[in-house]
Amino acid sequence: MKKLALYKQIQEHIMNKIQSGQLRPKDRISSEQELMSEFNVSKITVKNALTALADEGIIIRVQGKGSFVAPDLKMNASNQSQNGNDKPPLIGFIVPILKTSVIQKLVDYVEYYLKEAGYHMILRITRESSNTESQIISELIELGVRGLIVFPTEDEKYSEALLRLSLDKYPFVFIDRYLRNINSYTITSDNYGGAYNAVSYLLSSGHRQIALISPENANTAIEDRTVGFEKAYMDHGISIDKNLWCHVPLEILRSDRALEYITNFLKINSSITAAFTLTEEIARLTAIALTKLNRLDDVQLFSFDYSGFPDIPYVLQNEEEIARAAVTLLFEQIELNYSPRQVVVPVKLVFT
Repeated sequence: MKKLALYKQIQEHIMNKIQSGQLRPKDRISSEQELMSEFNVSKITVKNALTALADEGIIIRVQGKGSFVAPDLKMNASNQSQNGNDKPPLIGFIVPILKTSVIQKLVDYVEYYLKEAGYHMILRITRESSNTESQIISELIELGVRGLIVFPTEDEKYSEALLRLSLDKYPFVFIDRYLRNINSYTITSDNYGGAYNAVSYLLSSGHRQIALISPENANTAIEDRTVGFEKAYMDHGISIDKNLWCHVPLEILRSDRALEYITNFLKINSSITAAFTLTEEIARLTAIALTKLNRLDDVQLFSFDYSGFPDIPYVLQNEEEIARAAVTLLFEQIELNYSPRQVVVPVKLVFT
């Protein structure tokens, strides 16, 4: 027999107590914390189970006091939530691509935490198109999703669809990247701090000619990592040579010319002794370019995210915590507690 989802196990537990007479109308049921401990689940899962029972009129929830069996409850087939006919609510997750390990992990963890809370995830891919992003948002809302988690496109163009979500206070969360001009819930890694610590390490190791290699500076993640790079130089009292900065235009990065572009940059700037790459994709391209130039052993690479090359140190993001926090922020809105803010998840340096 298929095992019930965690939120349904909690619902069935409460319903069985009501049907057996252990809980009667107006009786207080176990607290959220007690249910979390008993079932070894997150607060999100418990809240979703109780909210579903409240929506069916089986219990009532009183802020600051707890949850109680409905005073006028009469058990019948129409209000027994374990009959299996109710469909789990839907959440949309919009991502730009699926080819990076970071996004793959985020998809995996978001699906896990949504499923644990009794929700189904609908995944949609924009393929880095802001027009497609707007179309997908409209389609998912028409499907009746309860909320959206949005990983914006790389160029973070102004989006009327996203602005409308904010103005309407529709439940949604930006993940990884966000639009600065939209008041919203956002969850990101510590992009600034990760870059600052990585470049500080390179400077402390004696490097001065450090290249910055990244996609075009067109989104908040790249902007924040670039600022962290600059601040490390400033705090070490060392001047920056921005001729050693290579921001690959997005139209080139999305074509088959990116490797040639980075290779040419490295040829021209043969004085560099280290390079900090701002994305997983750029790190791989840079490592391949240095290999072609027979300079991989001469240039110390440091990557934001794992490059796939085992000897290159990198900034490690906590994708599980980002996903968990994104789901938590989304459910906060679904429960009508609207207070937009940014949550920043710590990162750490990994030396292989």
